[in-house]
Amino acid sequence: MSAKRGDRAAPPARPGGYTLRFATNDAAKGWEELCRQAAANTRAAFDAIEIRPCPSPPTSRQHPLKGSLANALHNGREAPTRGSPIGP
Repeated sequence: MSAKRGDRAAPPARPGGYTLRFATNDAAKGWEELCRQAAANTRAAFDAIEIRPCPSPPTSRQHPLKGSLANALHNGREAPTRGSPIGP
């Protein structure tokens, strides 16, 4: 779905940074709800994930997903998980 008048504009990725994308429509809706309820903390999370999506060692505020949320398909391939090499 393309952006339309009145939609919130997401910032572009920083040079050398990661582009964050939603895997599902529910994830996009959940993100919007977080933005409404806790805008400052959501922005801080966005910045942290964009800069270092898989910090090593894990931080006290950024944890890997577990269970069925730990893995996802992207363009028909399984997305990298913690410890796997990933690039922007």
